[in-house]
Amino acid sequence: MTLRPHAAPALFLVCALTVLALGGCGGGGGAGTTSSSGGLASGGGSSGSGGGASSSGFALTSTAGSDGGVLPADHTCDGTGSSPPLSWSGAPAGTAAFAVLMSTLPGDGTTKYNWVVHSLAGATTSLPTNSVATGIAGVGSDGPFAGYQPPCSLGTGSKRYTFTVYALSRAPSLGAGSIDGATLLAALSGITLGSASLNLDYARTTFSAGNSTACSLVRNSLAGSTTGAATVACDGTYAYLGSNGLPTHAMMNGITATNLQVPVAQNFLGSRGWKIPLAPAIAATTTSAIDGPIGVAINGVPIFNPCKQGGCQNGDTKVLGELDACNGHAGRADDYHYHAAPVCLMAGRPASYWDTHPLGWALDGFAIYGYNNADGTTATRDGVCGGNTSPVVNGPAGYSYHVTDASPYVLSCFRGTPSPDLAGQGAKYQPLRQPPVTPFPVSAMTLTTDSADGYQVLQFTSAQSFTTTGTGSDSFANTAGTYRVRFKAITGDALATLLAQTANSGKTACWSFQFTTGAGQTSQPAQTYCR
Repeated sequence: MTLRPHAAPALFLVCALTVLALGGCGGGGGAGTTSSSGGLASGGGSSGSGGGASSSGFALTSTAGSDGGVLPADHTCDGTGSSPPLSWSGAPAGTAAFAVLMSTLPGDGTTKYNWVVHSLAGATTSLPTNSVATGIAGVGSDGPFAGYQPPCSLGTGSKRYTFTVYALSRAPSLGAGSIDGATLLAALSGITLGSASLNLDYARTTFSAGNSTACSLVRNSLAGSTTGAATVACDGTYAYLGSNGLPTHAMMNGITATNLQVPVAQNFLGSRGWKIPLAPAIAATTTSAIDGPIGVAINGVPIFNPCKQGGCQNGDTKVLGELDACNGHAGRADDYHYHAAPVCLMAGRPASYWDTHPLGWALDGFAIYGYNNADGTTATRDGVCGGNTSPVVNGPAGYSYHVTDASPYVLSCFRGTPSPDLAGQGAKYQPLRQPPVTPFPVSAMTLTTDSADGYQVLQFTSAQSFTTTGTGSDSFANTAGTYRVRFKAITGDALATLLAQTANSGKTACWSFQFTTGAGQTSQPAQTYCR
C-alpha cells in the first residue's frame, strides 16, 4: 500500500433542498430546451434562448421556476446561496451516467460556470437542494470552492443562467483533482446521448443584499484562506458561510488521545451554512459559550470552544492531547473542527496579516483576528468575554475577538447576540455512526490517503489494549499495537444502490469503513455507514 500525505478529498458532495417528486414535465417546473440523441449543448447561457421539450422527451424541470422565468434570490448571493432543486425525466435509452452544468454568458462573451457536477449514477433523476447527492462537484468560475457557486454578478441588470443535464453513455474520463466547467464539457464529447436545459433569469441591483458593506466584509475575508474554500451569500440579516467543513491542510496528525472518529464531509451548504449576523452589536447581557461551536474559520471549518462535549468540567481538549498539530480533531459526527487558534490556516499568511484580516467569524457577528490588534500591539482581553473594543480593520466596529495560546483560546462568551445556529447546533450535525471507542491514549497518529484505492487511512499505535464497536451493539477486543481505520465516500452506481435500500430511506450519502492492524489484517468487520 502506497500512502501519500492527506489532502481534503476532491469529492465534494453536491448540495441540494427537498427531494423532488419524480415524473414528467409538469410538477411545478417548466421544461427546458432539450437536444435529441447524441447532441452536446454548449453549456453557455443565452439571453435569447427559449424553452420547450423536444421530441426526444428528455426534460429538465425545477420547482424554483419555469423555463424563461426568474431564479429566486435564495439561490443567489442575495439569499442563502442554496442550489436550486433540479429534476429530469425521459433520458435516452442506454444512459449510464449524468453530468450537470450551470452557466451564463457575462458581458465579455466567455462562458462562466456556477455549478459543475459529474459522475452522477444513471439511476439519478434529481438533485435536491441543501442535501448531499450522488455526484462529484467540480469548481466553478468564481474561485476554488468545489460545489454550487451562487450567482453574484458584479454588474446590475438581468442575467440568464442555463442549467443543462447531460445523459451519458458512460462516466467521463477525467483527471485527478477538481474539474472545471470547460474541462468537463470537453470530456462529454462523444459520450453524450442527449441533453436537456432550463433557463432562469436573475437581476441584481446596487441595493441587492449581497452587495451590502457588511456582506462584503465576510465575503472578502475568505480570500485570506490558503487551506480550504467556502462561499458566502447574504439575505440582509445573515451572511451564510457555506462549506463541506474540511480544510486542505493536514488533519489528525499528532493526536495523543482519541475516540477514533474521522473527518468526513459535512453539509454546511446554502441555508445550512453558518449564519453570521450582519449587524452585530454589544448585547445587554452576554451569552454562554460552554459547549459546541462558537464560530467558523474563513476556510469553512467550524471553531468550537476548548471544552470536551458536555462542558468544561470534562476537560480541555488541547490540554488532554485530543487536538492535532492544527488545533483540530474529528468530533462525534465524524466532523472536523478547531478548538483553539487555527494555526495551520494562519500559517498560510504572514503573522501580521491576521492583525487586520479576520481568520474567522463568531456566531454573534463579530470578527475573530490573530494575536494582535490592528496597530500590531498584543491584543488585550477584557474581563467579560475575552475580546476588546480596540479599532479594527476589515471587520465590524464595536468589538472583536482575538486568538491566544491560553484557554479559552478564542472567547469565553458571546458579547453580541449569537445567531440561531448556537441554539440549533444539533441540526447542523448528523452522526454517521456510534462512537467507536471511549477516548484512550495513542501515539504516532497520522491521516494519509492510499494512492492505490483512494481510501483515507487513520493510523495510530496504542500501548494498551482497547475495545471498539462497529454498530454500538457489538464489541471487538484489540491488543496493543498499530491499527488503521480506512474510510472512503461511496459514489456513483454503488451509492445509488445503497440509497435505494429501505434501511437508507431519506439518507443521501454513504461511506465505506475498513478496520485493520498495521500489518493489514482485519481487526473488525468492514462497515458501510449512511446518513
